[in-house]
Amino acid sequence: MKEAGIFCKNNTMKQFLVYSLLIALVISGCDSSPKSDKGDTTQSQNATLPVVQAGELAAAMETVTELELQLTGTIVEVCHGSGCWLEMDMGDGQRVLVTFPKDVYVVDTTAIGKPAIIDGLVTKEIISVKRLQLQAADEGASDEEIDAITQPMAEFSMEATHVGIK
Repeated sequence: MKEAGIFCKNNTMKQFLVYSLLIALVISGCDSSPKSDKGDTTQSQNATLPVVQAGELAAAMETVTELELQLTGTIVEVCHGSGCWLEMDMGDGQRVLVTFPKDVYVVDTTAIGKPAIIDGLVTKEIISVKRLQLQAADEGASDEEIDAITQPMAEFSMEATHVGIK
Protein backbone atom coordinates (compact mmCIF):
# COMPACT_ATOMS: atom_id res chain seq x y z
CA MET A 1 0.00 0.00 0.00
CA LYS A 2 1.28 3.43 -0.92
CA GLU A 3 1.49 6.16 1.67
CA ALA A 4 0.32 9.56 0.58
CA GLY A 5 1.65 12.74 2.09
CA ILE A 6 -0.72 14.68 4.27
CA PHE A 7 -0.68 17.81 2.09
CA CYS A 8 0.61 16.71 -1.31
CA LYS A 9 -0.84 13.66 -3.04
CA ASN A 10 1.22 13.88 -6.24
CA ASN A 11 4.22 15.56 -7.84
CA THR A 12 2.11 18.27 -9.44
CA MET A 13 0.86 19.40 -6.07
CA LYS A 14 4.39 19.36 -4.65
CA GLN A 15 5.68 21.46 -7.55
CA PHE A 16 2.81 23.90 -7.19
CA LEU A 17 3.51 24.31 -3.48
CA VAL A 18 7.26 24.79 -4.01
CA TYR A 19 6.74 27.35 -6.78
CA SER A 20 4.11 29.18 -4.74
CA LEU A 21 6.48 29.45 -1.79
CA LEU A 22 9.31 30.67 -4.03
CA ILE A 23 7.10 33.32 -5.60
CA ALA A 24 5.90 34.44 -2.17
CA LEU A 25 9.50 34.75 -0.96
CA VAL A 26 10.55 36.75 -4.02
CA ILE A 27 7.59 39.10 -3.71
CA SER A 28 8.09 39.62 0.01
CA GLY A 29 11.77 40.36 -0.60
CA CYS A 30 10.95 43.15 -3.03
CA ASP A 31 10.82 46.61 -1.49
CA SER A 32 7.82 48.42 -2.91
CA SER A 33 8.81 51.83 -1.56
CA PRO A 34 9.79 54.16 -4.40
CA LYS A 35 13.49 54.80 -4.84
CA SER A 36 14.67 58.13 -6.16
CA ASP A 37 18.00 59.52 -7.21
CA LYS A 38 16.38 62.88 -7.74
CA GLY A 39 18.21 64.75 -5.01
CA ASP A 40 17.91 64.36 -1.28
CA THR A 41 15.20 66.32 0.51
CA THR A 42 17.16 66.44 3.74
CA GLN A 43 19.54 69.04 5.05
CA SER A 44 23.23 69.03 4.28
CA GLN A 45 25.27 66.01 5.28
CA ASN A 46 28.31 68.09 6.28
CA ALA A 47 27.57 70.58 9.04
CA THR A 48 31.22 71.69 9.23
CA LEU A 49 31.21 73.49 5.87
CA PRO A 50 30.58 77.25 5.82
CA VAL A 51 27.04 78.12 4.68
CA VAL A 52 26.89 80.78 1.95
CA GLN A 53 23.76 82.25 0.37
CA ALA A 54 23.96 82.27 -3.43
CA GLY A 55 23.63 86.07 -3.40
CA GLU A 56 26.71 86.33 -1.17
CA LEU A 57 28.89 83.93 -3.16
CA ALA A 58 30.90 86.59 -5.02
CA ALA A 59 31.80 88.33 -1.76
CA ALA A 60 32.69 85.04 -0.03
CA MET A 61 35.08 84.17 -2.87
CA GLU A 62 36.59 87.61 -3.38
CA THR A 63 40.12 86.50 -2.47
CA VAL A 64 40.00 82.80 -3.44
CA THR A 65 39.33 80.83 -6.62
CA GLU A 66 38.08 77.62 -4.93
CA LEU A 67 36.07 77.09 -1.79
CA GLU A 68 34.30 74.05 -0.35
CA LEU A 69 30.99 75.16 1.14
CA GLN A 70 27.24 74.71 1.53
CA LEU A 71 25.45 76.88 -1.02
CA THR A 72 21.86 77.86 -0.30
CA GLY A 73 19.49 79.53 -2.69
CA THR A 74 16.71 79.07 -5.19
CA ILE A 75 16.98 76.74 -8.16
CA VAL A 76 16.20 78.74 -11.31
CA GLU A 77 17.02 76.21 -14.03
CA VAL A 78 17.54 72.45 -14.37
CA CYS A 79 18.82 70.36 -17.26
CA HIS A 80 15.67 69.29 -19.10
CA GLY A 81 17.40 66.34 -20.74
CA SER A 82 18.64 64.28 -17.84
CA GLY A 83 18.70 66.56 -14.77
CA CYS A 84 22.51 66.51 -14.78
CA TRP A 85 22.97 70.19 -13.80
CA LEU A 86 21.12 73.07 -12.22
CA GLU A 87 21.56 76.81 -11.85
CA MET A 88 21.04 78.92 -8.73
CA ASP A 89 20.30 82.64 -8.87
CA MET A 90 23.00 84.84 -7.37
CA GLY A 91 20.61 87.80 -7.25
CA ASP A 92 22.57 90.14 -9.54
CA GLY A 93 21.71 88.66 -12.91
CA GLN A 94 24.41 86.04 -12.46
CA ARG A 95 23.87 82.36 -11.87
CA VAL A 96 26.07 79.67 -10.42
CA LEU A 97 26.18 76.47 -12.47
CA VAL A 98 25.99 73.32 -10.31
CA THR A 99 27.04 70.02 -11.85
CA PHE A 100 27.02 66.53 -10.38
CA PRO A 101 29.55 63.71 -10.60
CA LYS A 102 28.40 61.17 -13.19
CA ASP A 103 25.41 59.10 -12.05
CA VAL A 104 25.40 60.49 -8.49
CA TYR A 105 22.50 62.94 -8.54
CA VAL A 106 19.68 63.71 -10.91
CA VAL A 107 17.46 66.71 -10.27
CA ASP A 108 13.95 66.80 -11.70
CA THR A 109 12.64 69.92 -13.44
CA THR A 110 9.98 70.18 -10.72
CA ALA A 111 12.79 71.55 -8.50
CA ILE A 112 12.76 74.87 -10.39
CA GLY A 113 11.73 77.64 -7.99
CA LYS A 114 12.44 75.57 -4.88
CA PRO A 115 15.04 76.39 -2.22
CA ALA A 116 18.01 74.06 -1.96
CA ILE A 117 21.18 73.51 0.02
CA ILE A 118 24.09 72.06 -1.91
CA ASP A 119 27.46 70.88 -0.60
CA GLY A 120 30.45 70.96 -2.90
CA LEU A 121 33.45 72.75 -4.32
CA VAL A 122 32.83 76.15 -5.90
CA THR A 123 35.29 77.40 -8.50
CA LYS A 124 35.64 81.00 -9.65
CA GLU A 125 36.94 81.78 -13.13
CA ILE A 126 37.76 85.33 -14.19
CA ILE A 127 36.63 85.98 -17.76
CA SER A 128 38.80 88.55 -19.53
CA VAL A 129 37.42 91.67 -21.20
CA LYS A 130 38.66 90.40 -24.57
CA ARG A 131 36.80 87.09 -24.20
CA LEU A 132 33.63 88.85 -23.02
CA GLN A 133 33.81 91.15 -26.03
CA LEU A 134 34.29 88.19 -28.39
CA GLN A 135 31.30 86.41 -26.82
CA ALA A 136 29.19 89.55 -27.19
CA ALA A 137 30.21 89.86 -30.85
CA ASP A 138 29.36 86.19 -31.45
CA GLU A 139 25.93 86.83 -29.95
CA GLY A 140 25.34 89.72 -32.36
CA ALA A 141 25.90 92.66 -29.99
CA SER A 142 26.34 96.12 -31.50
CA ASP A 143 29.73 97.88 -31.56
CA GLU A 144 28.52 100.18 -28.77
CA GLU A 145 27.55 97.22 -26.58
CA ILE A 146 30.90 95.55 -27.22
CA ASP A 147 32.82 98.76 -26.43
CA ALA A 148 30.85 99.11 -23.18
CA ILE A 149 32.47 95.90 -21.86
CA THR A 150 35.44 97.24 -19.91
CA GLN A 151 35.66 95.01 -16.81
CA PRO A 152 36.43 91.31 -16.46
CA MET A 153 33.68 89.16 -15.02
CA ALA A 154 33.75 86.32 -12.49
CA GLU A 155 31.89 83.12 -13.36
CA PHE A 156 31.08 80.58 -10.66
CA SER A 157 30.58 76.84 -11.02
CA MET A 158 30.16 74.11 -8.44
CA GLU A 159 30.57 70.34 -8.36
CA ALA A 160 28.05 69.06 -5.85
CA THR A 161 28.67 66.29 -3.35
CA HIS A 162 25.19 66.54 -1.78
CA VAL A 163 21.94 68.12 -2.93
CA GLY A 164 19.06 68.84 -0.58
CA ILE A 165 15.84 70.27 -2.03
CA LYS A 166 13.25 71.68 0.35
